[in-house]
Amino acid sequence: MLCVFAHPDDESYGPGGTIARYTLEGVEVNLLMFTCGEAGSIGVSKDIPNDELCRLRTAELNAACEALGIGEHRLLGVPDKGVGAMAQSRAIAEIVSDIRRFQPQVLLTFHHLGISGHPDHIAVATALERAFEQTSGDSAPPLKLYGYGIPEHKARLYQRDNLVPLEKDDIDAVIGIPDEAMDKKILAIRRHETQYDFYRSLQDKFDYRTVARPEYFHLRKTRLPRLPRLPRPRTGDFEVESDLFEGIVP
Repeated sequence: MLCVFAHPDDESYGPGGTIARYTLEGVEVNLLMFTCGEAGSIGVSKDIPNDELCRLRTAELNAACEALGIGEHRLLGVPDKGVGAMAQSRAIAEIVSDIRRFQPQVLLTFHHLGISGHPDHIAVATALERAFEQTSGDSAPPLKLYGYGIPEHKARLYQRDNLVPLEKDDIDAVIGIPDEAMDKKILAIRRHETQYDFYRSLQDKFDYRTVARPEYFHLRKTRLPRLPRLPRPRTGDFEVESDLFEGIVP
């Protein structure tokens, strides 16, 4: 699996439980990060000069990747809030480079509206889609591309006007997070010390350990046959995947 995100902590506050679950199961997970998050404004971040915040958040990312069990990670150093301004050809090329290096079966990023609508998030998600398409002729192209999101019934608990929920009809996979993986997710969040005030603010609203699982995903792109989704008895909800590697032959 290759995860592609914009800012240090996206991988932890986002699908960190899913990442930890798969690394615990022996899946190789690698990460490409676009910025060091030097424009962060959460808690203490707003009082730290950009160059120092970049240094701190880079170190925090290293520690969080270790907590989650991520194998390798690469930080491009694109200006924070500037991913959309970089040449898309370069963004795509950087992602394609890591796809060809690691040959992941699954790609993982934000859902296409970026969870919070952040332009960097949307730019990364868009570039990853283009990279998926560009590798179609490779001998071992990625087979699935998922976007992580927070569904409406949970998004309202966050009490944040900028959250863009994952629409119910777009939920294609719901991944259960066992306790050990959740422990690793929260440890990774703690490793992002400059951003930890956000976790505290959420804990003031709800029990994060309970609300943050399971984790939800939209299957944005796939090279596998799309099977019709069958409605569940009684509820009428559609069946969803419980494994991001579903349908992939070992």
